[in-house]
Amino acid sequence: MPAVPRLPLLMLAMLPAGAHAAMGQVASNYGFFAQDVATSQALSMFSNQPSATYYNPSYLARDRKGALSAGYLYTDQELTADPQGTPTDANGDPVRIVENDVIEDASNYNVLLGFKSDLSNMLKSDRAMVLGFMLGAERSGERILSFSSESSQTAQSFRYGQQSLFLGLGAGLNVVPGFDVGAAARITLAANAELQAFSDLGGNTGFESLKVSAKPSIQPILSGTVDWGTVVCPGKRGCWLTGVETSLAWRYESELSANVDAKAVVPNAVATPGLPLALATIDAYTPETWSLGLMYKMHKLRVGFTGEYQMWTGLNDKFAEDTIRDQANLEFRDVFIPRVGFEYKASPNFSFLGGVSYEQSPLLSLQSTDINFVDNNRTVIGLGFSYLIEQALFLSQPVRFDLGYQYHILEDRDFRIATTRNVGNEEGQQQPVAGCGDNARCEDVKAGGYSQAVNASVHLTF
Repeated sequence: MPAVPRLPLLMLAMLPAGAHAAMGQVASNYGFFAQDVATSQALSMFSNQPSATYYNPSYLARDRKGALSAGYLYTDQELTADPQGTPTDANGDPVRIVENDVIEDASNYNVLLGFKSDLSNMLKSDRAMVLGFMLGAERSGERILSFSSESSQTAQSFRYGQQSLFLGLGAGLNVVPGFDVGAAARITLAANAELQAFSDLGGNTGFESLKVSAKPSIQPILSGTVDWGTVVCPGKRGCWLTGVETSLAWRYESELSANVDAKAVVPNAVATPGLPLALATIDAYTPETWSLGLMYKMHKLRVGFTGEYQMWTGLNDKFAEDTIRDQANLEFRDVFIPRVGFEYKASPNFSFLGGVSYEQSPLLSLQSTDINFVDNNRTVIGLGFSYLIEQALFLSQPVRFDLGYQYHILEDRDFRIATTRNVGNEEGQQQPVAGCGDNARCEDVKAGGYSQAVNASVHLTF
């Protein structure tokens, strides 16, 4: 039987090694800047920083000052899948699939940049219109366009791992006093690769033709904010609605995807048009999300509540068409995430921040053969502080420094790791294990661990 040319290996070599895909992203997993991290994103909808471009673009109009923001986000996690006993095959021999209970033990860092500028002079009326821009890159751009999507015979994290390039652009507009609207766009890339080559049976190619392209995909973000004290009782003192604000935001689903179309002609083995290899897969995904926020601002304290409804069921159909993950029959559910946070102004220049959220896992499947995603419900706790420097060196405007810390408590959850591959160093036909599915071997594990993040941010105004 003639050997099959090694085109799959060639295509895999085009992808960066050592980067693990994840359906989460910086904005949803941790938050952009330190205030987002410290409040567990509970006050992100009421932030006048450039990160409002993503969370609530209408809030950009609440502050006409231009700003340049830079953040450094350091993350560290240890994710585990602890085997629960040792299964045996049909012959009674022990079957060990999970050799190491730590599935991810790594740190990472992201550089985040934000910018906003007042465009109100473009309008004839005295209404605020502010433009915002956000950019996030993993490892200072070292992995700016990295891509990874893979099957696995052992557990892999559904949410944590590689954080893809983030680009966002939006604007906020004041419609009437107390009512603002905003629109933004998140920009992602869809990569396409075409490969044609002649190959011998040893996998040596010639007359190659490789074309790689990427086109942008734009996903909308819409929001509105109401300052009830200004709308209901403008100019009145002692109004009970003074300091009460509500916001509603909608973000459409977004994804980073890749399509590979390859053909090889092997003389005397595979004739024209050649041996086809077609791959279509998703590297990262953000679900369609509705967010409703409520904030009450007092003299020194402001408290915020945000409820997010994330529609993860949209991923069911996408994974069914994913060449790498379609065999796993993954199933997802929509989830509601409550977030509560505060900011206490201890002095005119110093503030304490804190927040907590509970995030249910959208992953329903407890077994996904040859993919083996694991995910946990998590409680997220954040703490931080903000310090305003009014006279900073040669600058004419104040500079604010923020520091935020976040810790993720992952609830233990039972999964079944299953694979149809040969396990370990064994060769030849291996016996399947009863109850694991057709021709599969499996092992029960308890997934757990923790994740933490530190964010330091500097904000310059102009």
